[in-house]
Amino acid sequence: RDKLSNVPAAAVAGVEQELANLDKQIEEANARLAQQAANPQGGANFIQNAILGPLASKRTAALDRIGININRAGGQRPNLASLANCGLNTPGTPSAVNGN
Repeated sequence: RDKLSNVPAAAVAGVEQELANLDKQIEEANARLAQQAANPQGGANFIQNAILGPLASKRTAALDRIGININRAGGQRPNLASLANCGLNTPGTPSAVNGN
């Protein structure tokens, strides 16, 4: 949210919807991480391959839709691609966070 400035009024509703989607994606990833912490499965790369990688793909799509909403409303499309990557909070804390 703090990376978005000058969102045209006509794009606010669409941008807010996509921001809500981003929040939901993080909640879902956190739930999967908690489940993984309670019942480990899949090996060393499971979290990256099964949770964080797909989350980054979903975030990329949502961020792209934000840019499209802004552009359609006459605003300059922001470069949000760097915000798609995610990582984990501190070791041992099962919670996905934006990598930036």
